[in-house]
Amino acid sequence: MPGPAGRLRHVALLLVAGGTGAAGRATAREALGRGWQVRSLSRTLPAPTRVLDGVEYVRADAASGSGLAAALDGVEVVIDTLEARRGRALRGYPLAGRRLLDAARGSGVDRAVSVSIMACDQFPLRYYRSKVAKEQVYAAHALPTTVVRCGQFHDVLGSLFERGERFGFLPILPQARLQPIDLSDVARALVDAAQAPAGGFLLTAACGPEVRSMRSLAGAWRTATGSTARVVDLPVPGRIGRSLAEGRNLMADAAFGTVTFEQWLARRAIARADPRG
Repeated sequence: MPGPAGRLRHVALLLVAGGTGAAGRATAREALGRGWQVRSLSRTLPAPTRVLDGVEYVRADAASGSGLAAALDGVEVVIDTLEARRGRALRGYPLAGRRLLDAARGSGVDRAVSVSIMACDQFPLRYYRSKVAKEQVYAAHALPTTVVRCGQFHDVLGSLFERGERFGFLPILPQARLQPIDLSDVARALVDAAQAPAGGFLLTAACGPEVRSMRSLAGAWRTATGSTARVVDLPVPGRIGRSLAEGRNLMADAAFGTVTFEQWLARRAIARADPRG
């Protein structure tokens, strides 16, 4: 087995659960570049324009367990980027993680890695609580596992500002400082974890290269896009507001990424200007 950033000395099969999502696609691309054979698991297959050359796509459902055994056949390592935002999927998110791990262990998988959210245990939000519950599933499982808590994705911030801009404003949390990270850096952290020596449970963290106020990130968006939308404060009271003000969502020693928000904005502009999409 190579060092965390190295290439494999043999071709091994890595499964990306949720491989058609943004984080999953980035992870599949990173793993291919490191010499892995890559299989993507998702409930639906991607459109032809979203297929990555070299990736095998299979259908399976971690929530029900349908198709997992076949999808995991021959797999050495699982990287779990599955997501759930609301409703039944969110309620069943930890159980889906357990079903995936149980099936992985039954198929002889060596280890599993899951992405999570930085400081998800500090904020009493349903979405964050589901992340904590899934982390607990990973921590208690017999299969060697690693959870990588990541900072806010650049893409998520961009989507937030883009949606607000349609209504003429850029919403920010005035107390908030963030360590946003690029998906390519998230993928690198996940594949590093997949290639590290296995054993027991490990909780790690990966954030972007800068600690930024949300106000400064909105300003960077305005500069890069030419937006004239107003920056609007959305004060957050109570425990969540206090946690943000105290920087409980930050971890200075977890700086891992290299791509800044401004660099992501520049790449986004180039990609949108490309007529090939």
